[in-house]
Amino acid sequence: MLFWAITLPAQPDSSTVRDSVTVSYREVFKQLVDMEVDPSQFAEVENLILQRDAGRFNLQKGRLYLCKPVMGQRYAAVFQGKGAFNFTPTTRIEREHLARFYKTTTLNETFESLFLFFVDSTLAELQRQLTFREGKRDRRAEEVLDYAQRYLYQKKEKYYEYSILKTLLEEAENGYFYSHFSKNPREPFFFEVNPHADEEVRFKRRLKGPSFYHFGEVINQFHTQEEYASGADLARENNLDIAIHSYRMDCTLEGNELKFSADTEIEFESLYPDQNWLVFFLFSELEVDSIFWDSGQPTRYIKEEDSHILWIKSDHPLPLQERRKLRMFYHGKLIERADDWFYIRASTGWYPRHGERERADFDITYHVPEKFDFASAGDRVDSDTTAGIITSRWRSPRPLRNFSFNVGFFKEYRIVNDSIPPTTIYMAETGHQEIAQQLARQGIGSGKDMEKQVGKDVEQSIAFFQEIFGTTQADHFYATEIPFRHGEAFPGLIHLPWETFQFTRAEGFDEMIRAHEVAHQWWGIGVDFLTYHDQWLSEGFSQYCALWYLHQVTKREEKNDNRFYNMLEKLREQIINNRKFLFGSGQEAAPIWLGRRTHSSDTEGDYLTIIYHKGAWVLHMLNRMMLDLETLDEGRFREMMGAFYRQHFDEKASTEDFIAVAEKNYGEPLNWFFEQWVYGSAVPTYHFASRTETTADGSYLVHCRVRQSEVPAEFRMPVMVGAEMEDGRIIASRHWVSGESSEFELGPFPKTPKKILFNHLESVLCDVKEERW
Repeated sequence: MLFWAITLPAQPDSSTVRDSVTVSYREVFKQLVDMEVDPSQFAEVENLILQRDAGRFNLQKGRLYLCKPVMGQRYAAVFQGKGAFNFTPTTRIEREHLARFYKTTTLNETFESLFLFFVDSTLAELQRQLTFREGKRDRRAEEVLDYAQRYLYQKKEKYYEYSILKTLLEEAENGYFYSHFSKNPREPFFFEVNPHADEEVRFKRRLKGPSFYHFGEVINQFHTQEEYASGADLARENNLDIAIHSYRMDCTLEGNELKFSADTEIEFESLYPDQNWLVFFLFSELEVDSIFWDSGQPTRYIKEEDSHILWIKSDHPLPLQERRKLRMFYHGKLIERADDWFYIRASTGWYPRHGERERADFDITYHVPEKFDFASAGDRVDSDTTAGIITSRWRSPRPLRNFSFNVGFFKEYRIVNDSIPPTTIYMAETGHQEIAQQLARQGIGSGKDMEKQVGKDVEQSIAFFQEIFGTTQADHFYATEIPFRHGEAFPGLIHLPWETFQFTRAEGFDEMIRAHEVAHQWWGIGVDFLTYHDQWLSEGFSQYCALWYLHQVTKREEKNDNRFYNMLEKLREQIINNRKFLFGSGQEAAPIWLGRRTHSSDTEGDYLTIIYHKGAWVLHMLNRMMLDLETLDEGRFREMMGAFYRQHFDEKASTEDFIAVAEKNYGEPLNWFFEQWVYGSAVPTYHFASRTETTADGSYLVHCRVRQSEVPAEFRMPVMVGAEMEDGRIIASRHWVSGESSEFELGPFPKTPKKILFNHLESVLCDVKEERW
């Protein structure tokens, strides 16, 4: 047996260690929270300009106070009076997104109050252009500061804006700039240049909601103008402080309540020179007991109660590329038990992280009571049972982005199929018995042998995806139930929602849910996505794979493809009717390219609609563009998808990477297609009319006209049109639709077509309205 044997270093009095760091950390924290307006630093202001990247502040006329120093330096100021903010996002996509909210590509906002926090040239500019003198206490200025602080400081979690706190603890001069300004005090805007962010320039507004909401939500986010001018590959820029290379963990789940504790060793690399403070993120209800350097020396650290942020003081300023190890001991209520349901409250937050997208090696040993069933991501390399405790060790086959497990009382269903890895289905049977009784009282039936129904889709979808993309990297595959309404995927492990173990709905939703999570073994895990802009390469691809799988099932088992096209239609209706109301329309949806930012307080639900559903539709349209019209063979599309997977396996791929593969397989440039469907947000409405005429030789021609609306003038797509004949045959052809109106002919045919099928096989995501010629 190979298990990680650990010799615990001698543990000095950790209270002394923590007290020393608490003094320095909390002193900075306290001074930030208690920041005050300084009446002795008052100046009259008239037409003072502050240009920060794409944002321009004009302090037209008013009063400005500097704030009292924090740790001996002045970092903040408060202005009252008349001011104007001018903002034009640097990129076209961001300008268009600004217009979705404010009906303009250049924002001009007046303000009467302004709070500034700066670690750049702002103080020098103010001192150079203004004359400061002794003033009087200004309660209005104090109110402006107090309200601005509510957006930076969360009292319960003892949290202060990470970028500001990190900057001051490091005593860095990094160009950070933050502003909070408004005309209506309770509806502020925010403009920020943050060197810690992947995209440094941000424009935000107050998150819509009750008055006690003190959060900003991003409207625009992009790189600095200087970076765009440099021509660098900004998508691969990394602004993280450290890179975690490996985790070695020893985790215990103890007793009937599965109390969690962990001993975790992290190897990491410094990505910035002279770092004095390190930051990790750990589930808020996990309590850190002690942390040690690789030398055995205890660290100085702080993690506030109910906070997910762990600060660690470096034992010396860490130079660029220095590799170190930390060993952390922590425990807490990670798992909550309700009867025989077990809720893992943070599926990835149970180990310290730095950044959401970085990959690391995992080597984890778990100790679990024998009466529980258990599965983990990765490959199980050893297992042993001693004194009622199962000890198992699991490793990642390669560096991975995330890792998780599941535990509980499960009914096990094993699948043996030589064409796929050994597969195990875990279903929480006793929990479903209670749910079934509750549903029965409402007249709702539950499915039978649900572990087998789920297992069938898991087995068949693995086999289908392996046929197209290649063998999954898992040596054993687990599909486990969780008491939530969402799914999650990890290497060799998927979590499926309880509903899909309760019944299989007729429309195909459950087959898709199961296949979607399986597809993540290829999309999101096998091929990761580069930035949040490219997240559709994971979720949209997995959603289309789920649709694709549903199509295979219905053709094979039902001898038709009705459920596939019905599901496509449902998704199309969701996209087209997005936020349309009885008395008007909602805000225009954002493009796929904006990833998670498609969701806002004005556009709730858009992330699912745009990234999952529209992302899937993009692939479907490419499928139809490559389809052989005579045989309906999908070979070219299959080859494209397989080629993309093989070329970018174990990499972070970008949308541009996919475009390159798509163009190679399509044989022509496709920039126009992706500009419309990924970088743009328009969806066409086609008004279709046709008429049939008899030619001189007795054959039949069908004249077709398509009027296009709701899209830019240059929008174009090849639309499939089918002529259905009396004998049931469908003669299909493609025709370009562009501009305001397009006309084309079908035929000649020896007989009059029974029906003309415009947008045959759902070739284009569009709204079709038929009209008279």
